[in-house]
Amino acid sequence: MSTWKQFANITLDASTNTLPGGNAYHYEKLPAGVYKFRIDPNSRGVNYARYDAGFAYSKAAGMMVLNAPQDESLGNTFYYGLNCTDGMASEVIHAAPAGAGFDLFFQDWNTGDNVGSVTVIVEQWQP
Repeated sequence: MSTWKQFANITLDASTNTLPGGNAYHYEKLPAGVYKFRIDPNSRGVNYARYDAGFAYSKAAGMMVLNAPQDESLGNTFYYGLNCTDGMASEVIHAAPAGAGFDLFFQDWNTGDNVGSVTVIVEQWQP
């Protein structure tokens, strides 16, 4: 029976994985296949202004995927946004015909006040 199979759960830290100043979560060896990326609705979220008690926690992340062709100079790059609002998580389905790599990250100009984390669930389609 065809179904989605758990591939990875990746937790992004609000300051370590925030650009500029931090580093994207970097994964280089994604095998060929079809993948689904989404924010775990149970994630704590990220507060971009921890000194403001009324500021909401955001459950969103950026993602860049580089499809890896046979000739590395011909790779295609894709950018996506992952969001989860009111428990409803958007999903990105991406096909990697010859494998891929991806980066996951937050973006905020003032990374010093960021607290929290978001978990991204990655699943692979199993025919």
